Amino acid sequence: MKQGRRFKSAFLSAVFGAVSLCWAGVAALAGSITESGETVGLGLGTPLPEGVYLVDTASYISRDNGVSAIVNIPVLAYSSPVKILSGTLWGYIAIPEAAVGLDKPAGSAYYASMYNPAGLVGLAWNLGNGLGFSNVVGGYAPMQGDVESKAGLGCNCWTFNERAALTYAANGYNLTVHAIYGTSGEDLKSHIQKQPDYLNVDLTATRTFGKWEVGPVAYGSSDLTSPNGAKEQSQFAMGGLVGYNFGPVSTQAYMTHDVTQSNYGGEDTRFYLRFVVPLWNPAK
Repeated sequence: MKQGRRFKSAFLSAVFGAVSLCWAGVAALAGSITESGETVGLGLGTPLPEGVYLVDTASYISRDNGVSAIVNIPVLAYSSPVKILSGTLWGYIAIPEAAVGLDKPAGSAYYASMYNPAGLVGLAWNLGNGLGFSNVVGGYAPMQGDVESKAGLGCNCWTFNERAALTYAANGYNLTVHAIYGTSGEDLKSHIQKQPDYLNVDLTATRTFGKWEVGPVAYGSSDLTSPNGAKEQSQFAMGGLVGYNFGPVSTQAYMTHDVTQSNYGGEDTRFYLRFVVPLWNPAK
C-alpha cells in the first residue's frame, strides 16, 4: 500500500510537469518556449493511473539583470484505459497566465496576461522492475497578449513539442531523466521566425520517506539554432526539492539557481510550488 501511494504521488505529479511554463524569446527570459526545469521532480516516465486530474502551479523567477516573473498554470489531464502497443494513452491541456516585471534604463515596466496554451498526447509504458518510459507530442498555440508582445514571454507562433522520459520509481526512489525538444514556426504577424529550436533536459533524484519526499534536482537547456542572428542561450541549474502527500492532494516545492549560463544576461533563481488534485478515478 505504501509503495502504491508513492507511485500514485509520482504519477499525479507527472501530469503537471508535462505542460508547465512556456518562456521565450528575449534575452531577459529563457530562449526556449518550454521553461528550463519545468518538469524536475516529476516521474514522467511512469504510466499515470486512469483518471482525470487538475494540477496547478505557481512559480517565481528572479534574474540578476532585473527581470522577475510570477506564473500560474492550471493543467487538466486525462489518463485513459486505452492501450496502444502496450502503452497507456494519456494527454493534457494547459491555459497559463503570467505577470512579468522588467527593470529598464527608462524605468520599470509590468505586463500581465494569458499566454500560449498547450496540448500534448502520447503513451507511457511500464517496463517492469520499477522502470517506465513515456513519449508525448503536441505543442503550443499562438498567442499575442502583453507578455508575448511586450515582455517576450511566449510567441505569436505555433510550436511543436516532443518529450521523452525515463523513470525508475521503486523502493521510494524517483530517478528521472526527461528530454524536451521544441521547434517553432514563423510569427503569424511578421512572418519572421523569432524563436530558436531548443533541447531541455530535466533531472530528478528524490526519495520518499513516509509522506515526505526530498532530494536534489537539476536541469540544463540549450538553443539549437539562432534565428535572425540572435545569440544562442544555454544554462545549467541545480537545487533541492521537498514534497508532501496529504492524500489525495499532493504538493511539491523546489528551488534552483544557475550554476552556469550563457547569453541570458545574468543568473536566475527559481521557486516552484505545485499542487495535484485527482478529480476522478474509476471505481475499483
